[in-house]
Amino acid sequence: MKELYTIGETSALMAVTVPTLRYYEKVGLLLPHYTDPKTGYRYYTFNQFHFIDRIKYLQKFGLSLDNIKVIIHSGSVDKLLPFLEQQKHDYQKQLKDIQATIKDIQWYIDYFTYLNKGENTNSLYKVQLEERYAISVPGYPEESPISNMEVRLAAAKARPELKTLNYLRQYAYIVDFDKLTQNKFSAHNYMIYLREKPDFHTEYLIEIPAGEYLCYRARILTEDWDPSVISEFFKGKPKPRLIIANEFEENLVEYMDTQYEIQILL
Repeated sequence: MKELYTIGETSALMAVTVPTLRYYEKVGLLLPHYTDPKTGYRYYTFNQFHFIDRIKYLQKFGLSLDNIKVIIHSGSVDKLLPFLEQQKHDYQKQLKDIQATIKDIQWYIDYFTYLNKGENTNSLYKVQLEERYAISVPGYPEESPISNMEVRLAAAKARPELKTLNYLRQYAYIVDFDKLTQNKFSAHNYMIYLREKPDFHTEYLIEIPAGEYLCYRARILTEDWDPSVISEFFKGKPKPRLIIANEFEENLVEYMDTQYEIQILL
């Protein structure tokens, strides 16, 4: 077995580039076993190969070269283990964040394809919904323009305690039943949904109860829809206590003519 290997031979055998080996030397991570004083040629021994291999797999785990240098130079497994534990913790957090992002992406896919599924705009239907959470601001009867509510909600979302919450970009109104059946828009609240309930109290949080909801699709911000089907359903029945109008974007530009799913808690 050869005693010394040139930097080129070491590069080929260990599948690392020559510039990488030179960089290891520059930062004091791994020095050549011997450097010819006349030619400057660098040579490595077989015993150094396992150091190069260890550097590679520790880099694969995400450790920095500075941390690897501390570990390699200590020669101690006890020094290595805390770094590995920290990397495992970091990757577990990243995995959790990635899984949450994937879940959010799927939510948006479902959101943008929701109108293509199920019922049309001319019929009532029922859905069972879980408890939901939203950040909400009050609306005022016959408020015009509607953008005033949007500005109030934007200001609420910008508050220090609220701006880091996980928002789902679906906006909704809690609307007045009597006005709705008269084909008039009047909102008690304007809100945006959250991925999950915050772990702190805020006056802006609204909890929407789970239950069976009677639903109907309409363009409630325009006048070209017929609320009579809702009026007929509740004729002779108690007035519903909660009516939500969920916005479903059909394009990425115009929202005034967008379609809403009216959800009436039964």
